[in-house]
Amino acid sequence: MAAAIVLMVGVVLSFASGKAFIPSEVLTDQVLSANHLANREAVAELSPADGVASVGLRHTVSTALEEAVVVNIVDGDTIEVTIDGCRKTVRLVGINTPEAGNTDGLQATDEGVRAKAHLASVLSLGATVYLQRDTSDTDGNGNLVRFVWLAEPTSFTSVTEIKAKMLNGKMLTDGYAMAHKFKPDDAYFNVFRALQLEAYHDGRGLWAQGTRWSYSV
Repeated sequence: MAAAIVLMVGVVLSFASGKAFIPSEVLTDQVLSANHLANREAVAELSPADGVASVGLRHTVSTALEEAVVVNIVDGDTIEVTIDGCRKTVRLVGINTPEAGNTDGLQATDEGVRAKAHLASVLSLGATVYLQRDTSDTDGNGNLVRFVWLAEPTSFTSVTEIKAKMLNGKMLTDGYAMAHKFKPDDAYFNVFRALQLEAYHDGRGLWAQGTRWSYSV
């Protein structure tokens, strides 16, 4: 019964928006996330002084921030920074963007080039950013996996703050990334899925050209 309801919701949304139908498994998560997003602002939030954030998140995450300086934009979901003079590659955890022909030798896509250009338009070289760790320190390639804040947030769980100040959330909000569950680093996944759904139905960024770009992620 639940699956049938989800399928019906998907068809209705697809017909109403004129957009391609999203697979039911994804839609289930996204509908739940949309409800989360709609109700989120009414819930009491934790401030940086609390040391951890958990309200509305999948699990508790530290609010400790590490200051870094941006030195290179690798692609739409990867940057290079210096931390205390040491150069590090940072993977924006929780999102994926199309390939932009980075140093791994992967083939560039037009969508990937646009995603990289958009990230560069909101993140200047030499800018100071604030790195927030979830569970893991690095990925399989040795890159730091982090939520990257453009400015120190007044609340780590406010959707408004995540959309405006967290680079991971902003790329989703602007329609240049897809939410990806990087277990166990998935504290913000429900929020990220909601932001993706919102951008998709509003036709923002790469979503304006349809859904086929998502297969290049």
